[in-house]
Order: sequence, then C-alpha cells, then structure tokens
Amino acid sequence: MKNPHIFLLSVSLPTPSSETIFVSGLPFGAIEAIKAAYGSVVQILDPPRDGFNLTLKINLSKVPANQ
Repeated sequence: MKNPHIFLLSVSLPTPSSETIFVSGLPFGAIEAIKAAYGSVVQILDPPRDGFNLTLKINLSKVPANQ
C-alpha cells in the first residue's frame, strides 16, 4: 500500500546562462538552499527521475502542524 503522506516531485529546470556553476547537475547552492528551506520534510533523490534535474521525496507527515 502506498503511503498517502509521501509523494515525489520532479522538476526540470530551464537552461541557465553559460556562467552558471553546476554541482551534481544543479546550479551551485541549490541543494543547500532546499535543505535549509525544507529540512527533514524533503529528501533529495539521487539520481533524479529520468528527464528531470531534481526529484524530491516529500513527507507531509513531517510538516509542522502550524505550517
């Protein structure tokens, strides 16, 4: 049975400028920014789903009640 509190969100990013620095296929600082903003609510899946730059596993049961 699938867990109704967990879902995957895959994101495809537009082509950035040639000056953009990449780390693990994402613009520099993106992973740290996601972790800082969402903490334990999200898990970054590596590798992302085919055709996407980023796949997040989101656990809604970890979202604080007041959010």
